Amino acid sequence: MIIHLGLLFLCFSNAQSQSTTYGPRTGSFQNCTSAIPTIPTYELDFEHNDTGYIIVSCNLIKYRVPSSSLESLKEESIVIGILSGAAVQERRTWIRSTWAYNKQNIFFIVAGDFDSISDEYDEYQDLIWIDKEEVYITETSTLTFKTEAFLSVMYEKVMSEQGSKVKYLFKTDDDSYCDYNHLDTVFSKELKGVDYWGKCVSGRKPHRNLDIPWQRKWYISYETYPEPEYPTYCAGAGYAISRNFLDCAIGEGHVANVRYQPNEDVAVGLLAERCKVNALDDYRVSIRWEGRPTMKNKIIQHYIKDENTMREHHRLITGVYGPKLL
Repeated sequence: MIIHLGLLFLCFSNAQSQSTTYGPRTGSFQNCTSAIPTIPTYELDFEHNDTGYIIVSCNLIKYRVPSSSLESLKEESIVIGILSGAAVQERRTWIRSTWAYNKQNIFFIVAGDFDSISDEYDEYQDLIWIDKEEVYITETSTLTFKTEAFLSVMYEKVMSEQGSKVKYLFKTDDDSYCDYNHLDTVFSKELKGVDYWGKCVSGRKPHRNLDIPWQRKWYISYETYPEPEYPTYCAGAGYAISRNFLDCAIGEGHVANVRYQPNEDVAVGLLAERCKVNALDDYRVSIRWEGRPTMKNKIIQHYIKDENTMREHHRLITGVYGPKLL
């Protein structure tokens, strides 16, 4: 009897070991389970020529992007998308008057009620709007829909157009300061052949404990993501992906089919692993900072929380604070 129990324990231990060793470590190759919806072209809002549809993780998403702003993008080498909450127009104003001043290749990605941003949309022609509620609670966050909408729209509307010179799409947040000229130099001279770039990490595990305050913001349940580990991904403060990466992620239908992951930076990492794309980590993407503002050895500085700090970072790069925009 003791021998049988020992064998039983050994078999059970081996089964656990095999499951841990050989089971999927990440969810990169898991697909959404709903039927892929058909894009209802007959339902397009003909009163608004900027309207279109994309599919992200089996979700049909209606969007609007200013058609007039897309024409000039084909001559750019990089297009930048900035995640922004519809209700915080002041943050967009800070950026428009500092590092995005007079730039035609920078767009803010918003969601929510279109009427709440319609005047801003018409005035600045730099908003990409999706027909989703603005939600930031991790499990139901709309951030991945917004990010992958930006990637999909720019890939289909700009990068796929004949003669387009766009090589990279760059995603950041509205609390990041970007040294635009440095970034442009990096992609034109330093990163040839690089498909995925940013402040990248490997081996991270999902946060499972709601009782730990700092984990709540990024909590992921086993139902949403049962795998024990995330793939390598680049932090949402600022990352770039190449045309080659997008040819796979969007051109081969992975964005439409991949299982939804509410952490948008992890979601792009899932696509990278699916597409066998390697990430290049760069220390010049700075996440947190303390003390006085500095842009020494930095391209991106995240967690800029007020207008004065945004303008101070801009002064360090350009020598001016930037104009006051109404």
